[in-house]
Amino acid sequence: MNNSTFVHKYLAPLIERDSVCVDMTAGGGNDTLFLAQHADHVIAFDISKEAIERSKKRCAAYPDILFICDSHENIRSYLKEKAEVILFNLGYDPYGERNTPTKFSSSLKAVKEAWDLLKEEGYLIITFYRGHPGGKDEYYALKDYIEKNGLFVLETYQRHLKIDEPVTYILKKIS
Repeated sequence: MNNSTFVHKYLAPLIERDSVCVDMTAGGGNDTLFLAQHADHVIAFDISKEAIERSKKRCAAYPDILFICDSHENIRSYLKEKAEVILFNLGYDPYGERNTPTKFSSSLKAVKEAWDLLKEEGYLIITFYRGHPGGKDEYYALKDYIEKNGLFVLETYQRHLKIDEPVTYILKKIS
């Protein structure tokens, strides 16, 4: 099973209709659609206008999604309440421009902000796509940040089929 399928199966029983959920990297809208199918309060970020438009089309049956064309590091400017679920897919948009991957500096700031905006008992999910230029550096730097700051990694997932394959961290904010 791929990482996205794993994340969706993991989260499906945990999300309630009144949950606030955030897709920090909308890309093609896969996670945004999944969240909208389970929760009424969904926010989707992407720095790319094309990605936002693709996601809007994919999620047309869910008109209440708030789409934000901005860097995910600016989440605090838009999210006015604590979230139960925040998802990241770090790397590049597989449906669009591959020359604009996520960058460690903005991803680190976004993860820090997301953690602060996560409710107690909430879930922060990060899938690292390590096979693109800078992907391994981003992975190791954020992994180091997570470990040094004692963020609780509930589970990790990867298929172990190749060296640079995606790895997913499921973090839970516990008191």
